Amino acid sequence: MRALFLAVMLSVAGSAPANAWWQYAEWGMNGSQLASASGGRLAPCRADAPACATPPGGVLPSRLVEGITMVGMAASASFAFDAADKLNQTVVYFPGGDMGLLVSLLRGIYGTPVDEQATPKVWRDTRRGTELTALPAAQGVMLLYRPIAAR
Repeated sequence: MRALFLAVMLSVAGSAPANAWWQYAEWGMNGSQLASASGGRLAPCRADAPACATPPGGVLPSRLVEGITMVGMAASASFAFDAADKLNQTVVYFPGGDMGLLVSLLRGIYGTPVDEQATPKVWRDTRRGTELTALPAAQGVMLLYRPIAAR
């Protein structure tokens, strides 16, 4: 049963990014461009929003979109910009998410992590120039997306 669920989730993962507006965000976009891409859903981060917490190895996000769905799960996405107002980080927070399931999904999509022994696990999406890190978070899990060039 778990294998069937994982297979379904992987098929959703393969198709879901095309339906997520923020997946069209490009590293280096400015806040106005991202606000336009969000269809007006982009809002300032709030202290009570778990997606707006500073992730380990990341920076404090400044913008937030709640109520998105990624790989079939409810999520929120936050965004951080550098001093020149260029997008340099995305965090996707899954409330109540399961780290084991998320790691399994990432393995199915991206293969083995950069370092199998490291914690946290990190994957690279060279096609999009992105490094993804799976992290535990308050009452859930998060994915930290950063441009590879920034590491």
